Amino acid sequence: MQEKIINGINYRLNDWTKTAEVIKKGGFYEGNIIIPETVVFNELTYRVTSIGKEAFAFCNPLTSITIPDSVKRIGWKAFLDCESLEEIIIGNSVKGIGRHAFDGCDSLLSITYQGTIAQWKKIKLGYFWKTPIPTAVLHCTDGDVKV
Repeated sequence: MQEKIINGINYRLNDWTKTAEVIKKGGFYEGNIIIPETVVFNELTYRVTSIGKEAFAFCNPLTSITIPDSVKRIGWKAFLDCESLEEIIIGNSVKGIGRHAFDGCDSLLSITYQGTIAQWKKIKLGYFWKTPIPTAVLHCTDGDVKV
């Protein structure tokens, strides 16, 4: 495995499975981040399948994140205390969201899940996956749910 920054995002690349995990980088991520479904390094294509533990933790300049359909897991404390994070778009392949993944995201107004309410209810949500966010609404393809 090797760690590489590609287009401003730090990945752990697995040459054997040709998968990539978004991981924490030395500096902070900021602004609007769109994670691609695949990344290319040394002419090899890697499928982005997970957001690692604490990958975006404490990234106060981060305002929105788009997670593609290729991602199956959002790790423990992945977005912990991202105080400026207002919007998250989550692809419909996510099977699990780790504990405390969105704790402290006090500005979060909108979570868009690109699947149905029934699909959302099948996602394994870790203990305290988020703190109560009174203004956040989960938008699914077939309706909205209060988070």
